[in-house]
Order: sequence, then structure tokens, then C-alpha cells
Amino acid sequence: MKRIEVVAAVLRRGDRIFATQRGYGDWKDWWEFPGGKMEPGERPEEALVREIREELDAEIRVGRLLDTVEWDYPQFHLTMHCYLCSLASDALHLNEHEAARWLDYSQLGEVRWLPADEGLLPLLAAELLGTDPALARYLEGSVIPRYAAFDAAHREDHARAVVARALELAQYYPVDRNILYAAAACHDLGLAVDRKTHHLESGKIIRGDAALRALLGEEGLQRAAEAAEDHRASGGEPRTVYGRIVAEADRLIDPETVIRRTIQFGLDHYPELDTEGHWQRTLEHLREKYGDGGYLRLWIPESPNAERLEALRRIIRNESELRHIFDRIFPILLQK
Repeated sequence: MKRIEVVAAVLRRGDRIFATQRGYGDWKDWWEFPGGKMEPGERPEEALVREIREELDAEIRVGRLLDTVEWDYPQFHLTMHCYLCSLASDALHLNEHEAARWLDYSQLGEVRWLPADEGLLPLLAAELLGTDPALARYLEGSVIPRYAAFDAAHREDHARAVVARALELAQYYPVDRNILYAAAACHDLGLAVDRKTHHLESGKIIRGDAALRALLGEEGLQRAAEAAEDHRASGGEPRTVYGRIVAEADRLIDPETVIRRTIQFGLDHYPELDTEGHWQRTLEHLREKYGDGGYLRLWIPESPNAERLEALRRIIRNESELRHIFDRIFPILLQK
């Protein structure tokens, strides 16, 4: 089989990674890390600088080797040396690609990656989250994909969003980021067993996971399991800071998102209801959970949810405004 050796630049800016969409060839429209073939006698770092100048009209600083990916495509075997890089200036111009995006951790799964590039994502997750690469490889490759079987409000994007928010809140507390990462990634796994008690089932799943035990140790495993068990807003005060963080991270109290997810849950689980039935269910649930005197509590004072919760409560108090939002969103979700 033909062998091709290339270099790729993993450009990082803060908590985001740069990705480009291919505009040519058999893999047109797929996403990748910019780079290209090495010329004879060229060092990888030199090749990267040259390729990025050609592809993006940009100057970069080449950092450490992140990983070397080996991948068999149908026509050739690819060896791809991936270097962590940064831009020497903000100027970028797409000379060969049709689109580009700066992606944070929660967005890494939103694009269709080339197979070889996709293999780098667990390592990038660890890089962006500040966690153990071995743990990231397991959670990203074997745990989070389980969410694909759940309802639309609890798919892989939900799991990654909870992870991202939990690790962001971790900056305020002296916690082990690996334990928190595992707890957030596993918090809803119990949905595969029983929705009503899914938080308790998630704890059982974590405690029975030999791979997690080896990665976290017995004490870390127990803390992760407790955090998953305690993440439900209606379950009383979490026992540890890990549980409080995961519980808070599990809430995206963006008014429109909360209303949309409430409607979506009704469509998924109560298909027999008519429009008015779904409206009443939505209204009752929002009042019971998020309204004044509702059972939802904020566990982390630094959370941006405090301001968002008050905005949502203002909408719930105004039933006509809430009905207007429902009437706009409901037919869209009904068609999906």
C-alpha cells in the first residue's frame, strides 16, 4: 500500500481549536486540521510553517508534537504528525478550504471529520479540559457515544455541554478535574435503565465500570458515582462539591432552550397529547420546576444560571408571552 507522510497544525486560541473544511477531492466538505505533505529533506516544523503560509496566509508558532496518527485509507496509509500550534498574528485567509471554524470542546462533534483527524479528538478533549488523556480516550470513545441512544434532549451534545460547563465551574473550587470529568460524562447513563431513577442507575453504572476504577482509583470512582447520583435538581442537596458542580452544569437555564427541551420531552414521551395537552404539560412543568417557588435550586453561586433563571421566571410569570414562544417552537419540533 502507498504510504503518505504529512504534518498537521492543531491551532489553539484559548479554549478553541481551529478546523478547516476541505474544498476539493474525494473528501470534499469533510473537516480536517490544516497542513500537508512534507517535502524531501524538510523537517516537520518547517513543513508546517510552509503549509500554513500556503493554505492560510498565516504565520504560526509550532509547539510540541501532540500525536502521530497512523490511518489506513482505501488507497494509502497515512502517517500524520500533529503539532500544537498558535497564530503569530490574527490574519487568516482560506486559499484552499471552503470554510473554517474555531471549535470549543463541546463543539468538536458538530463537524464531520476526516477519519484520521477524528482519531485525535479525545486527545484534544484532554488538552482543552486539562484532564488525563487516557481518561479522555475512554470517556470520549466508549462512554459519551452511549448517549446517541437517548432522547433528543440527552444526546452526545448534551453530555459534552455538561462536561464543558462543569470543568468551567471547576476553576472556583479545589477539585480533581478528572473525577469531575468522569462524573459529568457519566451523569445520565442511567437513562438506559430507567428514566425516573436514572441518577441512581448512573451511580451503579459508574461503580461497576472497571476501566473507570483503574483510571480514577476507588476513592475517585466513589466520588464520581455520588456526583452522578446527586445531579438531579429534585433530589435534595448534593453531598459533595462534585455533585453540586455537576447538578449546576446539567442546567442550561437559557429561557428558550429550557422551553424547547421541555416541549421536546413532551413530544418524545407523550405522543398521544394534542397541541393543548402539550401546552398544559409544558406550562405545568415549567412552573413546578423553574417558576417562583419551584423546586430547582442553584448550587453554585458563580454559575451564570442565576441571571438566566430570573429571565426565565419573568417569562413564566407572563403566560401570554410563554404561550407565544410555545406556539412558535412547537410546530417546528413537531415536524422533526
